[in-house]
Amino acid sequence: MNKKVLIWRIVILGAIVAGLARGISGHITMSRLAHDLRYGSPEEQISAAKELMARDRLFDVMQEMPRVDRIRVLRTVIRRIPGELTVKQCLILLKDPRVTVRNRVAAALVVLGKDHIGILVPALRDSDENVRKGVASALVAIGAPVVPYVREAVKAPDLRAAACDVLVQIGEPSVPAFVRLLKDKDQDVRMAAAVSLGKIGSMKATPALLEATRDIESVRRVAISSLCTICDPRGIDLFVEVLRNPEDDGEVRARAARALSVLDGEKGISALVDSMDDYDLRVKSSVISGLQRIGAPAVPKVLGAMARSQGMRHAGAQVLEKIDAPEATDALLRLASDSDPVVRLSVARGLGERHNVSQIEPLIKLLGDADGRVAEAASESLGLLGRTAVPRLISVLSSQTSDIVKYRAACALVQIGSDAVPALREALKSSTVSAKWAAYALGQIGDRSVRPDLERLARSTNPDLKWTAERALQHM
Repeated sequence: MNKKVLIWRIVILGAIVAGLARGISGHITMSRLAHDLRYGSPEEQISAAKELMARDRLFDVMQEMPRVDRIRVLRTVIRRIPGELTVKQCLILLKDPRVTVRNRVAAALVVLGKDHIGILVPALRDSDENVRKGVASALVAIGAPVVPYVREAVKAPDLRAAACDVLVQIGEPSVPAFVRLLKDKDQDVRMAAAVSLGKIGSMKATPALLEATRDIESVRRVAISSLCTICDPRGIDLFVEVLRNPEDDGEVRARAARALSVLDGEKGISALVDSMDDYDLRVKSSVISGLQRIGAPAVPKVLGAMARSQGMRHAGAQVLEKIDAPEATDALLRLASDSDPVVRLSVARGLGERHNVSQIEPLIKLLGDADGRVAEAASESLGLLGRTAVPRLISVLSSQTSDIVKYRAACALVQIGSDAVPALREALKSSTVSAKWAAYALGQIGDRSVRPDLERLARSTNPDLKWTAERALQHM
């Protein structure tokens, strides 16, 4: 055999043997480290963890452990090894498939990450969602010390949303950071800061946000929205100005209306009343809800404004619907005979919101309203009044009024349900007309206890009564 070939074969064989030896040695070492990490003494566990982290094999070894052991190692070993390397390894451990393990990693990062915040913050952009969530949770738990680091991250487009969310969750300690960001040269950063201050809701941000309302339109709009969320009385003049400016953004004006309703006060009530018939439905809806929230103090100004126009009259009546105060109730009762059916519709709806016997008679009268919407609303409102309305509704069934009014009274009794059954059962024994509508109502209610009474009426010689009783039985 050629001497040179022989030498090469010996060299190659030696390399293979050396490689196998290293592999076997490495496997033995990893097995020993895994064993020490899981079963060793506290000192052996810490030593094994350090070596595994240096080899970047901690995650792989821990994945081969049961969940309970992984949690135990995190709690009793990893948390006792401070340093940059440990923090970086914990970021990898956040990729564990079990949420309970990831929660323990995040808890460890709260302890270990206080001195390495600069490593944690960039991980908010990690491609793994679990890593991002775990880091955010740890940063929030660390609290105020992370604010300067995370504040700078807001300037990076790919970190901005996550960084703002962390600062918002930290809360009031983040306010100065966002106030500073309101002066950033990047308008997107300023907008993000304004939005975040609104989410935090601290009145300490009011002066800076008021100043930001003089910024470009996009920032101004967001700053106003945040001020509306905070509801600081110092912003009331701005809210009035925004609400009364038809050129402003409709959503912002609607938020200003809500803020004014929370702050209350004569100035706010006047501005809200003046905007009851706003052309923007978002604003109009917010104004009406706001005045209803204010309640009785708004009633005099609402009533005064209703004379200005038909639109104001309609809006004012709608406001009165849900103000549960004597002043509003008296106003609705006076409006029950108004010539405008839209106003009467609000009356019919509003009186049903008040569980008071004095509202029953006006609603009974509205059952015969020429406008079907008003009459139907009156029927529904009487149904809402419950058992207190039953005697008067039963009397309608036997009255000389039209069948449509009796039908609406019967519908109200159906809505009342079981509380109306005893009176309806008695009505079955009355005149044919009363019995017919009582049978209809009982059929709709579906109370089987009255079945024998209906079977008796189904044998009646009166065709209308017989037919109604038969249909009621079928409905059961």
